[in-house]
Amino acid sequence: MCYHYEADGIDLSVIADAYRVSMGIHRNLLPLAYYYPLSQVPVIRIDPTGERELVLMQWGLLPAWWKPSTRSRSRQAFQRKCYNARCETAHQKPSYRAAFKHRRCLLPARAFFEHGRWFTLPGQGPLALAGLWERWESAGESVESCTLLTTVANRIVAQVHPKKRMPVMLVGETAYAQWLRPEMMQHASFEKLFEPYAPNQMEYREGKPRGRVV
Repeated sequence: MCYHYEADGIDLSVIADAYRVSMGIHRNLLPLAYYYPLSQVPVIRIDPTGERELVLMQWGLLPAWWKPSTRSRSRQAFQRKCYNARCETAHQKPSYRAAFKHRRCLLPARAFFEHGRWFTLPGQGPLALAGLWERWESAGESVESCTLLTTVANRIVAQVHPKKRMPVMLVGETAYAQWLRPEMMQHASFEKLFEPYAPNQMEYREGKPRGRVV
């Protein structure tokens, strides 16, 4: 499970250039760049006009139908179980299937952390983690939240990850555009994107988690 990633150095100018986004958040409102579940994280989605926008969401997806129950008394408890979704089954699971069809998003990143290693692109260039988002409303409260998708780990991530998983990494405008395209809803349309990123196009460094942001 991917529980920590970073977007250090990805400011509004990088977001505008790398992800072709019109700015929806002022620079001073961007959160710190080291994220854990329930952090406020920057998310890129398609707005009602068809343009890309940058917004903040809570990491840990909360579907629109969620209500407190004996199994999940608080929304935060539910969200802590929903910060990752398997790309192989997200289109079938009740918590994710509506978002998979209609609310896909990008989570800007430079690196993700797994068991003592930071995994990056060469030169630590910007990438995106494939995500889903939802809006939950109840009694005047509104929460926008997201999850990131995971896939089978490639060779270098599998060396350290006990469950052999890694985030779905998207690199470059072609991949971003395909993932965000509203008319594409079928799981089969994204099978190429869900393949583990090529290990010979990644680097890693030993390290520790950065400061927690909640």
